[in-house]
Amino acid sequence: MKNAHTRFVALIVSALISHAKVSAQVTLTSIKTENQTDWDLYAKGFVQTDFMIDFQDMKMKDGFITHSIEIPQHNAVSTNFSIKQSQLGLGIKQKTGTGLSAYVEVDFYGPNGTTAPRLRHGYIQWNKWLIGQTWGNFSDLEIVPNIFDFVPPNGMIFTRRIQLRYTTPISAKETLSVSMEDPNIPSITLPTDSLNWKKRATIPTFTAMYRYGNDKSYIKAGGILTPISYDTRSRTQDPYKVRTMMGWGAMVSGKLYLDNHNIVSLQSSFGKGFETNNTDLNNEKYDAVPDPHDGNRLKTLQMFNIIGIYEHWWTPKWSSVAFISHSSIGNEDFIVKDMTKNFQHIGMNIAFHPYKKVRTGIETTYGRRQNFANQEAHAWRIQWSTSLSF
Repeated sequence: MKNAHTRFVALIVSALISHAKVSAQVTLTSIKTENQTDWDLYAKGFVQTDFMIDFQDMKMKDGFITHSIEIPQHNAVSTNFSIKQSQLGLGIKQKTGTGLSAYVEVDFYGPNGTTAPRLRHGYIQWNKWLIGQTWGNFSDLEIVPNIFDFVPPNGMIFTRRIQLRYTTPISAKETLSVSMEDPNIPSITLPTDSLNWKKRATIPTFTAMYRYGNDKSYIKAGGILTPISYDTRSRTQDPYKVRTMMGWGAMVSGKLYLDNHNIVSLQSSFGKGFETNNTDLNNEKYDAVPDPHDGNRLKTLQMFNIIGIYEHWWTPKWSSVAFISHSSIGNEDFIVKDMTKNFQHIGMNIAFHPYKKVRTGIETTYGRRQNFANQEAHAWRIQWSTSLSF
């Protein structure tokens, strides 16, 4: 029985690898309804195993997040084995007619360090409209490098959002998309006192993204407006009053194929009160903080990000990626000293692709974090990963 089970597992893996050579998804079945509409039910995703060695204490174990580097410096070796970034998606799409489709996807990055399934995407598309949760419109999925870590370069604007989005082509090379997104997006710090101020979600976030280029080389320019609302009062017996201020951000992003073996990507973003859109500071309460010199009224913080990525294919089966990222927060005198002032993120890897949808390789990552007390710490990680896509 044991040998039979081993042969069965080997057969399944072999079949997945063979299929992965020619397809990015597995069609489970095709359906024809009474009105002769054709539908495809499909699955896609990947299984990935990661073995990591860290040389400094970090709060985050599964993905490299520079903001999680512990200050002060404490050099300590630790290891971690994970399958959490493995993903499984299930979708259905209409092959003819209106182009209606739906998709849901989970990974295994559960709460409190567990491997419980976590919803990543869940949305419906119809013609030019999308509703549900997926990558935010103020993101650039195309620029994400071919790295093993599921956390991209830490200066990248890259988040998932609940949204209503409209996308339309302007010309053969131009596309415009606009969205109205979750009003609960802002992540703010409130005073810790007896007045119990409260965050309030009132007005949605609005974004726009313009793309010019072809399937490979392109440039994008986008903007975001994020209303930030909270309930305030001066005395515990007073009724709450709603205050609203505006966060905003702008982004330029692009990719250039120098040839089929060399690809350069760049992204830069800046603004005030949009920090939670940064992949490293998501939900870290940096969009607005209290100013004790002005009755603890919240003030938005400036942020600047810039990243550069270089991808090189040595042969059809061997590739490497190198990237560098820098982020900084505006230097206001009311910012709490243990908050992050700036951080840098550098990484490189070498990957072997024995099949189109199979890869394995080694990645090394370095990060440095400095807080507003001018204390700093740095960390680096070595990661070996293997993944099988389907």
